Amino acid sequence: MANLTVLKRNIHLSHAKQLAQLQLPTEHDIRREEPSSELLQTITKWITDNPGAIKAAQDSRCTSTGPDTPNWDAVFISLVESTAMYLRQYPEVVKAAKAARDGNLEQAADHLKKAQEEIDTVAALLNCTFLQLCDFVTQSPDGSPSLSGAFCGVFISNSTERPYMGIAYKGTSTNPEGITDLVWAPIMPYRPGVAWGALMHAGFYQGLFGTFTTEVYGPQVPFDLMLETLSSAYASRPSAQLHFTGHSLGGAYCIITYGEFLRRQAELALANFKFGDMHAFGAPRVCLEPFATEFNRHTQIPGGGKYSFRIVNELDPVTTIPPAFKDQVLEFPFVHPASAWKITTGGPEKMNDEPPPVDPQSVTDLLANAHFHDPKEYYASWQKTPHS
Repeated sequence: MANLTVLKRNIHLSHAKQLAQLQLPTEHDIRREEPSSELLQTITKWITDNPGAIKAAQDSRCTSTGPDTPNWDAVFISLVESTAMYLRQYPEVVKAAKAARDGNLEQAADHLKKAQEEIDTVAALLNCTFLQLCDFVTQSPDGSPSLSGAFCGVFISNSTERPYMGIAYKGTSTNPEGITDLVWAPIMPYRPGVAWGALMHAGFYQGLFGTFTTEVYGPQVPFDLMLETLSSAYASRPSAQLHFTGHSLGGAYCIITYGEFLRRQAELALANFKFGDMHAFGAPRVCLEPFATEFNRHTQIPGGGKYSFRIVNELDPVTTIPPAFKDQVLEFPFVHPASAWKITTGGPEKMNDEPPPVDPQSVTDLLANAHFHDPKEYYASWQKTPHS
């Protein structure tokens, strides 16, 4: 555990240097991005109300037995992890940036530690340690000043008998993240091979693979930093089973990241990882073909040990985009990878695989059904699944 404590502090100090060049937001923007004070209480109640599901998930190391049999206990752990990522305290990040600008890096690191205290609380309730892997939410990729990058962390099980790690991405809560969602016109990845060469949602590509340049560190890429930090953390749990999760924008980043792990699994940088399932909640579409076909080829093999589950709550409209409108589907044929499960108050049901894609909802329906996208609504429907 000591090496993780040192690694966490070093990450905060490194991030503080990076934040020293942050263009500080207005006080109005800071208040707007502050997370709900009730969210930690909500997540805590989820955990205390479901000890059986948590134990069963942890005993299974958050794995499923096949591509069409989701482990609903593991789905719950992933929902907790992905929702906890919204607890990051943006005002404390801004305080860290101010302290770093004044040359007080230790003080800045203390603010960054405080910014993640509520995530740490959730991790402790799960008998885990939380470690930030990358955080570019307060920065923009080169050439795209309105966008932001990914915030990602890992929940590291404190168990040495059945160790696991949950890689979780944060969903949309800041204005730049919202713009990142909206810049969906597909682009060809600048980095060869990413997403098996498929056209990608431009905002999501930039958020994970864009270049973020600072005077201190020069060019940095969120995915590369995530992988580098994860590799350091994995050394403390070399046999840990990895799972991947995220909600909304975080679900999109999760799917793309899982795809990259699948595509590059034989490479030296990833070959030592023992990775298993993915649970993406309320995720929009991320790519055109051949992404879904290649993704499915690696995750639909019975006994393969790497299974993906896209969880859709009721009529969540975010899962039907992009494109934004029905008459754009032929021009922009985004498709989801399998396997998708709809959860409702009547229980879970397997959804049809794409293609063809489900048509985007109308603006009227989108507004009427937006509440289904809330993680709290996902939890309410998850309660009707066959869990421990």
